Amino acid sequence: MELTKALSKRNYKSLLWHAAFLALAKNFMDVDTIIPAMVIDAGGSSVHVGFLTAILLGVAKIAQFFFAPFLQNKEQKKGYLLLGINSRILSLAALAVIFLFSGDLKQDIILLLIFVFITIFAISGSFANISFTDILGKSVMQEKRKSFFSIKQAISNTGILISAYLASRVLVVFDYPSNYSALFFIAAFSLLV
Repeated sequence: MELTKALSKRNYKSLLWHAAFLALAKNFMDVDTIIPAMVIDAGGSSVHVGFLTAILLGVAKIAQFFFAPFLQNKEQKKGYLLLGINSRILSLAALAVIFLFSGDLKQDIILLLIFVFITIFAISGSFANISFTDILGKSVMQEKRKSFFSIKQAISNTGILISAYLASRVLVVFDYPSNYSALFFIAAFSLLV
């Protein structure tokens, strides 16, 4: 399909919409604050936090190394982007459910499930990011990309500020484990939108 100005404009707005809700979800799943605190509250140690940080940062980068060649030869990447986004939504929702029912689960099981779903979250994020970058390059006209990134940055910064405030309120208003359950439900819903 040929990229027309009208189609580029629609894609431009759609990608900004995605950026806004991704920014809102960001602090609800923050690797520097929320995730480590969640692991400690679930009975983990600093070693668990270290492994989880390695998964979130290292595994995501390694996954990009393997996914990039796979996706490079694919003509259509929208399905892969949606697979990555939907996998992230499901992993966040699963984390929310784990904390919702954490009173019925043993600490070791909770920690194991956290690691499983955070790994899915990290891998699917790198998968989605490669597709997103490719789709952006093909679906927004070149002369509009510079303004896209400027506006995206402004929207993302605003969304991150709003989500930081909301996340801090959720952590104060609710007790453990309801606070983490609410955080991950909000993050999953934001990505879903």
